[in-house]
Amino acid sequence: MDNHDTEYTLLVGKKRIPVTQEVYKAYYRCRDREKYLDKLAEENNISLEGCAEKGISVEYIIATTEDSMEDAIILNEMIARMLRCVKMLDGPDRKLIVELYLHGKSERQISRETGVPQRTINDRKRKILSKLKKLMEK
Repeated sequence: MDNHDTEYTLLVGKKRIPVTQEVYKAYYRCRDREKYLDKLAEENNISLEGCAEKGISVEYIIATTEDSMEDAIILNEMIARMLRCVKMLDGPDRKLIVELYLHGKSERQISRETGVPQRTINDRKRKILSKLKKLMEK
């Protein structure tokens, strides 16, 4: 049978629907990818039964994956300390850090808005971060 005479169909609701070769291949490519991802997820999931078979305590797994209260307290303290250090910066430096890290702007965006070359903004950012690091170490 010639390749051009092949009729491609997909089963939809117990009914065969004719489709083009491109649609047919795309459907099966997506289906195969989905099967592959399901297999990966199945291999990497931790089930209660799997833990019991291996003799692993579920409480231990949960405890090791959750952030401890101490970690949360330390993180909050570091954030508060960083904000205090940012407030110690002079106006233009503080404004640049706020735009980059709090407002999520890119160096390129700030460059377009201010007319300052992107490379200059990058150099300023590196110097300011160095200042912040020194302030944090105090």
